[in-house]
Amino acid sequence: MTVKFKLPDGTEKELMPFLELYIVHDYLLKAKRGLAIVLFAQNEETGKYDIPYPFVTKSFGEFIGMKNSAYIDLNNCPFAVDLLEQGFAEDTGLTKHSGRCIYPLWTFKEEFLKEIGAKNYKIYSDEFDHYMKDAFGDEDEEF
Repeated sequence: MTVKFKLPDGTEKELMPFLELYIVHDYLLKAKRGLAIVLFAQNEETGKYDIPYPFVTKSFGEFIGMKNSAYIDLNNCPFAVDLLEQGFAEDTGLTKHSGRCIYPLWTFKEEFLKEIGAKNYKIYSDEFDHYMKDAFGDEDEEF
């Protein structure tokens, strides 16, 4: 799946997002996985999407208790807003401040995450659901 982005210079570029996983920690310092969305451009010579672009997401090393959510690095990837405009994500209205930068927290559509990295999404989703079930004890509720 490729996504069209409008770059800061005004040109449009098709980039391929991939779902990777960060190592993050909960409040007890237990290692968990968090969402990392990376972008790649197509290599004209090989046809493969292997030219790295900035990460869409920013990890602060902390577990985010809102499923399918990640902080967005608009400082290095200002064109990430195209993911909102194309309906792949929703802005939660929450932010994290670091230095002079503000990172919005977005929730990504499950279908989008599965499409850009089904294997990694399953690992993340299963671990998240298991963690929340252990923390809050409701077997029938999905988080």
